[in-house]
Amino acid sequence: MIQNTIIAVKTLDQIIPPIAAELQQFEAFFGQTLKAETDPMNSIMRYVLDSRGKRLRPILVLLSAKLFGEINEQTLRAATFVEMIHSATLIHDDVVDDDDQRRGHASVKAQFGNLSAVLAGDYLLAKAMLLIANDTDILNEMLQTTAAMSEGELMQLSESKDYLEIITRKTALLMRSCCVIGAMSVGAAEEQIQRISDFGLHFGQLFQMRDDILDGENIEIANELLPNHLNKTIKTLEYFPKTEILDALRDLIVFCAERIG
Repeated sequence: MIQNTIIAVKTLDQIIPPIAAELQQFEAFFGQTLKAETDPMNSIMRYVLDSRGKRLRPILVLLSAKLFGEINEQTLRAATFVEMIHSATLIHDDVVDDDDQRRGHASVKAQFGNLSAVLAGDYLLAKAMLLIANDTDILNEMLQTTAAMSEGELMQLSESKDYLEIITRKTALLMRSCCVIGAMSVGAAEEQIQRISDFGLHFGQLFQMRDDILDGENIEIANELLPNHLNKTIKTLEYFPKTEILDALRDLIVFCAERIG
């Protein structure tokens, strides 16, 4: 898919070493935050934790933070917040779509039932809001994004023909917010936040295009848009200084465009 380039395709494990220590801190913080006070919910939360995916969204938060400063507790809270929002969305989606499989495992709704899945998703959303309730800038950013994601899902259910608008709302805006709140957490300047915001939006669109191709959905338009969008996404990184974090972001773009699962 990538033509006229010498960029090698790296695995996610090869990309994350610059934030490996911070990613371990995130995993510990995320696991602790997921704990519930009652056994029924705690059982579901343990299942969610054991069924975790690539952690791509927290990785975006951590990389964006480290691009501009030092990762701190606010960064870890932001990364945990987005992973909880993402997990809640997936749980609710599986109920709506009646999906019994998620990441090669039984979905929460298949394992625990529809009602428990809805309540677990609601629990994650509430815990996520509590986590950053005192950080109004990050909270406002994420509330707007969460509302837009719901609109994107409804657009898709209504069979809207605006493909780019749908994938922007349902996927790309959350990726964009990951980058924005990561930068915010280390006090990045407004211009820096805008630059990384542009990267996150393009990256999210690219990610969903590849996802659609892998899932056999919207293949024609996704295949048509993806090559040019890959170049646009790489171009958004031209404004940042050359560091190992910038290299990791570039490698992440290529991984996203070439992944097979």
